[in-house]
Amino acid sequence: MLVPMQRLTLYALKSDRDALLLALQKDGSVMLDPDGEKSGGTGAEAVSSQLEKASLVLRFMEKNGGKKPLITPRQEVSYGDFLKTSEEGRSVTEKVDTLSNRIAAMDSEAAALRTQAESLEPWKDLEIPLEQLGLTETTRIYAGFLPDKEVPVVQDAIKDLLAEMKLYGIGPDGQAVVVVAHVDADSDVKRILKENDFSEAVLPKRSGKAAEIMKELNAEADERLAKAEAWRKEAVSAASGKQQVELYYDQLAAEGDRLAHNGTETDSAFMMTGWVRKDRKKRLEEVVSGVTDAYQLEFRDPTPDEVPPTVLQNNKLVRPYESVVQLYSLPAAGTIDPDWMVAPFHFIFFGMMMSDAGYGIVMTIAFYIAMKKFKPKGFSGNLTMVAFLGSISTILWGALFGGWFGAEWHPLLFVPMNEPTKMLALCFLLGALHLVAGMLTKAYMMIRDGDVAGAFFDEFSWLIMFAGFLLMALLPGPVGKYMAIFGAAVIVLFGGRDRKGIFGRLIGGLLSLYNISGYLSDLLSYSRIFALGLSTGVVGMVINTLARMLSSAGSLGTVGAVIILIGGHFFNILINILSAFVHSSRLQYIEFFGKFFEPGGRAFQPLAFRTKYTDIVK
Repeated sequence: MLVPMQRLTLYALKSDRDALLLALQKDGSVMLDPDGEKSGGTGAEAVSSQLEKASLVLRFMEKNGGKKPLITPRQEVSYGDFLKTSEEGRSVTEKVDTLSNRIAAMDSEAAALRTQAESLEPWKDLEIPLEQLGLTETTRIYAGFLPDKEVPVVQDAIKDLLAEMKLYGIGPDGQAVVVVAHVDADSDVKRILKENDFSEAVLPKRSGKAAEIMKELNAEADERLAKAEAWRKEAVSAASGKQQVELYYDQLAAEGDRLAHNGTETDSAFMMTGWVRKDRKKRLEEVVSGVTDAYQLEFRDPTPDEVPPTVLQNNKLVRPYESVVQLYSLPAAGTIDPDWMVAPFHFIFFGMMMSDAGYGIVMTIAFYIAMKKFKPKGFSGNLTMVAFLGSISTILWGALFGGWFGAEWHPLLFVPMNEPTKMLALCFLLGALHLVAGMLTKAYMMIRDGDVAGAFFDEFSWLIMFAGFLLMALLPGPVGKYMAIFGAAVIVLFGGRDRKGIFGRLIGGLLSLYNISGYLSDLLSYSRIFALGLSTGVVGMVINTLARMLSSAGSLGTVGAVIILIGGHFFNILINILSAFVHSSRLQYIEFFGKFFEPGGRAFQPLAFRTKYTDIVK
């Protein structure tokens, strides 16, 4: 269900603000309005800077301290300990931040030295020390690069001048050359070089021959890399304090959230506005009064131009499926929470698409262990629970259809592969119930909003027509035919009632009736349940057949058969979990939500301890 929301305004003294914000954060019932362009309370910038530093340090640790596991267990911290800033976390953060900066500087210097050494590669055979490349009293020396095709042109052009050109290695800019020219020929040589795209070499400002300088540069680069590696090892050893850095990060994030809300203030008081769940008004007053007596709290219903955030509240079985709805969109304020209808159908469709009891048992055990070990929370916790419930559904439907690790064994209902017509009929029956549930929900919403006639013309007329079709197929007599005709007549006569003129309304009604093809298309979509269930069973059978064939090839074949059985069924489970979840969700998003759902809800993000690495236990 959607929880009703109210606007709140809190007036209190500035001296009580920090304590009030901490109490509100612990309670987690209030979503405060942002402060706008203001930068937050005193110290907000310093906390933000330290938070960024801790984030960089954690990334550095993950990069240099080994691979991060897919799911990391969260450390549990008491509320009291969480409020005490982790001095160890702060110390490790500063230490690793300093080391990472030094390492980055050393790596950068080493890379620059390597680049300088590589730039000398074309000149490694140059016998002239670099410091002597330049001017003398009677000569000019030019060291640089010429495009390959220009080399013979320059050689030919200067052959009659008091100049000589010597070739060295090939560089990125072309052929490395040194041209020595007498001062009398200098102007001609300069002109020839310019005309042939000569580019002067940028050589390191060092003394000695190129080969010697290359060795010096590489040795200095190695020295810096050795220093960086030593510091890197020191930083890796500091990774033992990673949990404290994670705690420090969460503490900074929580403090930053509090400081982001300063409110509107005078010299001694402040005012904050926001949203609160209507059912938690009394609790909020208790929280505020537990901090100070000098306050005033005001509540009111939202005005028509205000859009309250969306809060969903469901029981333990339905709550996990809120994650399925959130993957699509939160329902808009004032509409309806579809979770209580999504839950049973998603549960059924997921199990039918997997439809193997053996797979279901493996999945149930795996997800149970994962939830116990890693204790996923929030959105990821709900998604894991959806998969866990889906695995239970897989056991049920697998037992009904006789599917056990790709083999048939005592079906309680029937085997879909042997009786595809029955299976398709079952899929369409469930699909029809799903669609009707969506249409009835839409009708309820229209009646709730006072549009009773609209509910009859747009929703019940279709249901009457479809019921007539069903009766025509199942029962003899004209009742079904008359119901179908009546429903179709209502659609034609009133389906275009928003148009002008009788002719326009009839055309609109006929176009509305044509939408029957859309309903038929929606119903056919549920055949994917049969298709996915069939593919799960067929792949499982192929795996078993391959393993059986290998097992007859001696001991080596038996080993291969075991590998194929374990690896094949493991792959089949993984790929079908993904398929079952995606297609079960798709039937909700496209076919079901298309009948009534109004997306666009704004997430309720209260001031709370939203920790990334730790769980606060009370």
